[in-house]
Amino acid sequence: MSTHVDDATSPNGTASRAAVPNPVDPAGAGTVTGTAELVRTGALAAREVVDAALARIAELDPELGAFVHVDEDGARERAREIDAMVARGVDPGPLAGVPLGVKELHAVAGWPYAMGSALHADRIAGHTSTLVARAVAAGAIPVGLTASPEFGRASFTASSLHGVTRNPWNPALTPGGSSGGSAAAVAAGMVPVATGTDGAGSLRIPASYCGLVGFKGTYGRVPRGPYHRGTAENDHYGVLTRTVRDTARFLDCVCGSDEYDRSSLPAPAEPFETALAGVDLRGLRVAWTPDLGNAPCDPEVAAVVQAAAEAFVAATGARRVPAEVDLEAACGAAFRTLSVPDVHAELRAAPPGRLRAVHATVRRYGDAAAALDADALVDAHETRARLVAALAAAFDRFDLLLTPATQVPAFPAEGPMPTEIAGRPVDHWGALAVTFPFNLSGHPAISVPAGTAGGAPVGLQIVGRRHEDVRVLAAAAAVEGLGLWPPPAPSR
Repeated sequence: MSTHVDDATSPNGTASRAAVPNPVDPAGAGTVTGTAELVRTGALAAREVVDAALARIAELDPELGAFVHVDEDGARERAREIDAMVARGVDPGPLAGVPLGVKELHAVAGWPYAMGSALHADRIAGHTSTLVARAVAAGAIPVGLTASPEFGRASFTASSLHGVTRNPWNPALTPGGSSGGSAAAVAAGMVPVATGTDGAGSLRIPASYCGLVGFKGTYGRVPRGPYHRGTAENDHYGVLTRTVRDTARFLDCVCGSDEYDRSSLPAPAEPFETALAGVDLRGLRVAWTPDLGNAPCDPEVAAVVQAAAEAFVAATGARRVPAEVDLEAACGAAFRTLSVPDVHAELRAAPPGRLRAVHATVRRYGDAAAALDADALVDAHETRARLVAALAAAFDRFDLLLTPATQVPAFPAEGPMPTEIAGRPVDHWGALAVTFPFNLSGHPAISVPAGTAGGAPVGLQIVGRRHEDVRVLAAAAAVEGLGLWPPPAPSR
């Protein structure tokens, strides 16, 4: 993989450098699709790809902290299997030889399964997530686990178990969370793709801060089996990549019904990758809002993302219409209430003394579980129902909704999350107010790079009707084609 040398400027004006490859590698090996096609044709050996990925991890990860476990032997063995298949004339699959980072919330049999928590520091997974198993069946090569905050419950990536994960654009800043390790690994060129989860924005926020594509499909689009525990029905699985086509390729390999996940959806009739080219965006009604009616947004972020939204409308022949979306403030409280049982499920078996080891945010969930009652749960579900109805009415007025993917520029890597945005105080959910509503509602939403603010990337969020995933992906590909954003991060 080739590298280039450039300087970035951090928010305080100091030069920040991080070594990364040029994603648009002349050999084509910097993307999912490019790597796979080279390996499938025998033009590039999977072992070469894996060796390059492991070398990048060894070079960069001590500074960035993207990986919490690397399986060098397993990756090299899998690469040998892929190369042997190619030598026999057997196609390894659409992800042939692609190094894959796996978020530590996803199980891989025989690998650590701590989920960022000291409570599970010694746990080893006894099964493999459907998402990972299907990727491997398509030819991918898992190289290791990427960092998550404890149980994925923060929008920056740091834990007492693994330490702090940093943004390749500026190591003083966060790559976001909770899929921050995956985002850092992809943005820094360690791997071209890494899995992630999105319970309140955990794919889209890291994508925004790292200049990547982060897609949360319609609820159930990517199966979460086997043994996924969760009652909130907010969790979406997916990946972080450098291009929309890479995301589409990966989705085509892992989507489809899974008997281990009662919420999983059938695969689409036409593969996402081929369907992208057939989507006509001309005349679509597109609405822009910086705040969903009640979410404060940093003015610099809003200006950069609005410019990208306007460029998209002009370039595609879409039609700008008013957003007129004003989501009720109670959504944050409803989201918190619905999430409490999921965290309680992780904490309830821990000895009382061990709970002192968990992060304060996670402890607050535990405290809330003790006070949770049936009325609060009913109120939360009723709030969700009103939100779904409000968005259904809104999507009668427009076809796509555009917003910032993050309300603030990337903040310090160690945290905490913002407590004030544009002069207004916010709580945890107020800082996620443009992302988590679409977890409650199940709509497909994507973050695609729009520019920079505060010395790091920011993304444009595109939201579509439920089950219109391909339209959302096609719109993101159109934004990508505008050339608003140079893909490589700064290198040294």
